[in-house]
Amino acid sequence: MNIRSWLRKPSLAFLLLISVPFCVNADTVELVNGDRISGELIGISGNLVEFETTYAGILRIQQDQVAAIESGKSFLIVDIEGDRTTASFDEDIDVNSTYLARSDTVPLLGGASVLANQIDLSASYSTGNSSTQVYLLTTESQLTRPQSEHVLKSAFHFDTVEGEQLKNQINVNYKTRNFFRDKWFYALNADGFRDPLKQVDLRLSPTVGVGHRFWDHTYSSLTTEMGVAAIFEQSDDLTMEHPALSWELDYSRRLLGGRLEAFHEHRLLAAIGDGFVLDSSNGLKYALVENVHLNLLATLKHDTDVPEEIEKTDVTYVAGIGLTF
Repeated sequence: MNIRSWLRKPSLAFLLLISVPFCVNADTVELVNGDRISGELIGISGNLVEFETTYAGILRIQQDQVAAIESGKSFLIVDIEGDRTTASFDEDIDVNSTYLARSDTVPLLGGASVLANQIDLSASYSTGNSSTQVYLLTTESQLTRPQSEHVLKSAFHFDTVEGEQLKNQINVNYKTRNFFRDKWFYALNADGFRDPLKQVDLRLSPTVGVGHRFWDHTYSSLTTEMGVAAIFEQSDDLTMEHPALSWELDYSRRLLGGRLEAFHEHRLLAAIGDGFVLDSSNGLKYALVENVHLNLLATLKHDTDVPEEIEKTDVTYVAGIGLTF
């Protein structure tokens, strides 16, 4: 045995050794025609099974063409009856009875959950004939558990032109959805808003209601909810309380293989006998690379109860960059 051959053997053995765990841990999809594919299961939604391979990238297979799935990872699984559980895929799980399966579950708060965070920043600054500073920072954290969802959002918007402050808005919203039957859920929201320029020192509007998720697919989702609310508002040492009705709608559509997302969100809060507040967001998000995206956003905030010298409607168009993690 020469020295060169002797040196090659440890390297070959090392490569085989480190490749074993990947072979052992690979997920497997078995098709109805008997073919088997190895790789990594991403999830199931919209009648598609998303599966990533090293040789063909991401495959999207029609769900009725999949006989079985084997995966050691934990998934949040919703069946066609609306029952939710957290489990790994094996021969005991009927793939064609699965309505939705989300991956990347991690042990959190005593159970398997999906936690997603997002930060978007839009800013502009100009000097010369005019001096302008515009800042819009939004954050969103969503925790998805087997029977519930929890979403925390915040938005900070500040505009200054020629030293005059035109916007100074802070909005924080928390909502929880608890599914009780199929796609129906109980909803509890708590919203806080502050805008000194509109003479709103603080507006709190807790809401309880019921909602329905019409669909939640890989490339599209639609959710709506309605309920009753109470508005507590403090302005210039005056405190007002009003009963109100609330209606929300969330819609998103993914295009270009999921790289481009179009979304629409709005909330109508109508005080009984005393005007209403409408918040609406419409935008596009384009994934540049993994976890980084560009965003175009148009926001509208309409408030019927503002001082006479203040515009009732604020419309803002911004472009920025976002990070998901």
